[in-house]
Amino acid sequence: MKRLPGLFMLLFMAAFVLTSSIGSAEGIGVVTQAGINNYAYIYQEVFSEVIVLQRGRENSAAIEQVGAEHLAGVVQIGEKNDIEVKQLGQRDLLFSMQFGYENYANVIQTHPIVATQSPAYISNNDAFTYQTGLYNVLNLLQIGDDNTASVYQIDDNNEAFIVQEQMPLSVGTNATLVVQVGIGNWASSQQLGAHQAIRTFQVGNGNTSMIDQRGLDNTAAVFQTGNENTVAINQG
Repeated sequence: MKRLPGLFMLLFMAAFVLTSSIGSAEGIGVVTQAGINNYAYIYQEVFSEVIVLQRGRENSAAIEQVGAEHLAGVVQIGEKNDIEVKQLGQRDLLFSMQFGYENYANVIQTHPIVATQSPAYISNNDAFTYQTGLYNVLNLLQIGDDNTASVYQIDDNNEAFIVQEQMPLSVGTNATLVVQVGIGNWASSQQLGAHQAIRTFQVGNGNTSMIDQRGLDNTAAVFQTGNENTVAINQG
């Protein structure tokens, strides 16, 4: 699994702020806070790691790691940014950055309802999210194994909804990339199956993209530039 040590080094660079470290045989948690009324909640089980950096006012991070060997890194700089993370499988990875005001992210990484053929039931889902600006919203759900999602929201009032769910008794290996640059863009990417890829690029204002993939080996790419463009794609 990718550990990205270089990215997590960013979380230790502010030596002047108050740092608290919580560690045990079951997990390691490092929380660094500078500012007013920042909130962090961490729950861990076996050999997982969490690193949280908050700078500003009233930022909130809640992270639950159920299972083994999860890794989560969260950076919040600004005011009233909010992230909720649940890692419920094995060896899931999340790296999330929020800059600005009242950005929201909800990320869930978990097993399929029907167990895979892997005796270890290993998820290995990866998620990378970046939000900068005002009032951006991200909801991301990964169910299965080896799914990857990367989301970049730049400017204001952008919204992304992503679901990656493997087909029963099959490795997921779905990949989604969403890039939103502008104001009021909306993107929905849903993948049910395995070995599927979605790329969505929105540059402008008020664009809408809806992509639904079902089955195996589907690929879709959407490029929207300008304002108020709409596209809907169904594959399967």
